[in-house]
Amino acid sequence: MVMITECFDFLNPLFVFPFWQFEDYDLLVSTKLSGAGHASTLWMTSARDKIAYVYPNVNAAGSGIFLTDWAEAPHLNLAEGGYHMYAELIEVLKNPKPSVPEMIIKPLQVGVSRKLREFVEKKYVKEGLSKGQYLVFHGIESISLASMQSAGDRDSLLPLKLWAEIAKATSVTFVIVLPLVSDKERVLEALGETTKTIFMTTPGQLAALINDSIGVVTTNTAAVQIACALKKPSVALFSSTEKASLFVPHAEERCCTVIASETGKLIDINIAAAIKAMKSIEQNSLVLS
Repeated sequence: MVMITECFDFLNPLFVFPFWQFEDYDLLVSTKLSGAGHASTLWMTSARDKIAYVYPNVNAAGSGIFLTDWAEAPHLNLAEGGYHMYAELIEVLKNPKPSVPEMIIKPLQVGVSRKLREFVEKKYVKEGLSKGQYLVFHGIESISLASMQSAGDRDSLLPLKLWAEIAKATSVTFVIVLPLVSDKERVLEALGETTKTIFMTTPGQLAALINDSIGVVTTNTAAVQIACALKKPSVALFSSTEKASLFVPHAEERCCTVIASETGKLIDINIAAAIKAMKSIEQNSLVLS
């Protein structure tokens, strides 16, 4: 049983390899595609077992000798696998040793710390929002590099003009999550000067914001996965039914209503259907309040 885990981002410029080079770990797992170079870096740690993804091409040559076990990536961009993007690695982790029986993996539950909840509550109260009385809108199109775009779905952001149509139909307060503070002016211009906006800098903050809401209307971004994990009612807008089934399997069981475009382009999404689903969340919140 795993008692303590730590996560490191190899792509973060602030990450320092020697920080964990001499730490004592039982298992080191890397979701970064490994060639001989990255695999040898893992090998130089003092971790007992090293498990990682390897490239699905010739770049994987030589990596296996440095790893305890590995999974071959199905393609170069793991995010294209959607909800099951780490399926191959999970299969390896289920049976780390031949003598160990396969373990049943229970679904993860998301917890938001009290300190984080209090921090986020101060932010949204400052914007005039009250706990349990607002909708979260996530997935606006942005010209900034700080985009909300999914790594596995290049068509996952909705233009502000379409968000404006959805917003006009709301009967409760809503808040637009900004990918960058500089996007606020564009949002206010498109949706009106009284529109509530908030800038979240981490997935944890977004989770706290969603947790205190009545529900979420989002495109295929991190918000839909967080809402599903928190069992918060959500409306998820996708460019196609294929993308929807890939990223949100068993949507109904996860309190998620999927609206998929019939043309394969998110911009052609059925706004009327999205509004109808949103109204259902609003009505249910009134019944529960």
